[in-house]
Amino acid sequence: MKKYNWLCLLFSALAWSGCKEEPLRIVTESGKIPELVTNIRVENIPGGAVIAYDLPAGQDLMYVEAEYELNSGQVQRVHASAFSNMLRIEGFGDTSEYKVNLYSVGKGLKRSEPVTVTVHPKLPPVLEVYQSLVVREDFGGIAMEFLNIHQAEVTVNVEIKDSIGDWTLADIFYTSQAQGKLAVRGMEPIATSFGISVKDRWGNQSERMELELTPLYEERIPLEGFRVFNTPTDPVYHQGGPLHNLWNDRFSGGSSSRDTWTRTANGTGMPHHLTFDMGVQAKLSRFVLHQRGVLAETNLLYSGGTPTHFEVWGSNAPASDGSYDGWIKLMDCEIIKPSGRPVPENTGEDIETAQAGHEYSFPLDAEPVRYIRLRVLRTFGNTDYSWWGNLAIYGQIQ
Repeated sequence: MKKYNWLCLLFSALAWSGCKEEPLRIVTESGKIPELVTNIRVENIPGGAVIAYDLPAGQDLMYVEAEYELNSGQVQRVHASAFSNMLRIEGFGDTSEYKVNLYSVGKGLKRSEPVTVTVHPKLPPVLEVYQSLVVREDFGGIAMEFLNIHQAEVTVNVEIKDSIGDWTLADIFYTSQAQGKLAVRGMEPIATSFGISVKDRWGNQSERMELELTPLYEERIPLEGFRVFNTPTDPVYHQGGPLHNLWNDRFSGGSSSRDTWTRTANGTGMPHHLTFDMGVQAKLSRFVLHQRGVLAETNLLYSGGTPTHFEVWGSNAPASDGSYDGWIKLMDCEIIKPSGRPVPENTGEDIETAQAGHEYSFPLDAEPVRYIRLRVLRTFGNTDYSWWGNLAIYGQIQ
């Protein structure tokens, strides 16, 4: 079907002659092409740059646009309104020199000629994280520590070389934490080739760190041997939240599922401790703690009686009077909320971290113990009681 421009349609009713058939075109004539930005200043930052400039005079400017190409070939466009005199560009995967085109965009989306500026990004976060990685053999796998001072969204990818020399993905960790510890578990104590790399949300990826490591043997301490070990200094427990719920492998946490959490009574006071017997002596490797509410009531996470700071003590001959005679402190622990947001604001990463469990590694030189005491120093809600979800303990039974 042929289309006519609007003038032809208008005058055809008046028997106007001489109009030619042509494709319909929509043309916006409002506004002028704005002048260029001037006095451009560049501050190079990790993986990008902050570009400042003077805005052109006049009322025609709608925004300033930066256009640049990443290492992947993807073209990025960043806008800054006419009320701002700077914009931030990011996504570069190295410290090479890059060209950025700046456009003044006016009404009717009319764009000026480009002003080209050169940027030299500093070391990008993806490489900073990679260079900070410390990897070591650990019980049941490997342990990794990292720094991410710019809290960039990155993934840490762990690969394993198979019997024919091909790399296969063993695990992938997503994080934006400023620092953290990661672990690959469930592996046999045999020499294994690991490959570790870091990738960011723009597709930039570090090189692969290759290591041959041998995981240390570990097993989960059997639940059947766990027993409550009451002493005169241990607290009274809230009705429906006895201590033995701490190791029953039930995770719901809801108020209607009282066998899934442990809670000391109101007025217990701080600090206080929870004491139990594992039934066997073991050289401990790690434990995994799940908060109350990981499934049924995620609003309880990082709140109320959830411990934020606590200590783990061990003994083979605990004093019957409930004192700390015969006990040794094994480690200090903290439950860290990844987002740092106030209660009850939990991000997806906060919830996923809690559902995966908070893992703590015992010192490699710690002596084997049979009895465990959890000494609570503070809770997220600054309460005078504490509540807990579930605990799993791993190590080498002696």
